[in-house]
Amino acid sequence: MKFIKENFNALIIILLIIIILLQRCGGGSSASEPTVTIKRDTVWIVKDSTIITKPQLVKTIEIPVERWETEYLPDTNYAKLLEQYVALSAKFLQMGIYQDTVKLDSFGYAAIKDTVSKNTLVGRSVNYRIKVPKITETITIPEKKVNQVYVGGMIGGYREQIVNQINAGLLLKTKKDQIIGVNAGINTQGQIVYGVQSYWKIKLW
Repeated sequence: MKFIKENFNALIIILLIIIILLQRCGGGSSASEPTVTIKRDTVWIVKDSTIITKPQLVKTIEIPVERWETEYLPDTNYAKLLEQYVALSAKFLQMGIYQDTVKLDSFGYAAIKDTVSKNTLVGRSVNYRIKVPKITETITIPEKKVNQVYVGGMIGGYREQIVNQINAGLLLKTKKDQIIGVNAGINTQGQIVYGVQSYWKIKLW
């Protein structure tokens, strides 16, 4: 109690300074929220291959004789009938190759080759080359800012007297990176010393 009475005015001044600093700390713009960083990397993977298959017959549709085209109707003359038969046989047995290219959006293309013989699709090959995007997404969430309190001490002196005083104090680091501190101590003469501190972060770039 004696210490309070002797240092009442100084304690009042310290208290007022602390209140002003705390008000300043709480005012102004609020602490900015941590920025979530999203990084996307796209790698294009090239795939090419050739697939060879033999399509299966699903259904046949017969056309009535009365609907046949003239060239397919049998001639009544044997010689012409034989000539007609040989021509139709050659046409029936020959192999026809059909090719086409199908674009697969923006990923590439597929080349299709069909082989037809004896009125049947006897073979098919599909040759494709595509680029498939592989997207890797990295999300970085920084640590949320919180108020932090530190406790510590200090030993002070000068050249003639290496240790002249001992201090203890508290530091408050706010969400806005402002530092406020109070400290108190005693020197070698038994005198009580005290102080307050306030620091603001300086953005150099």
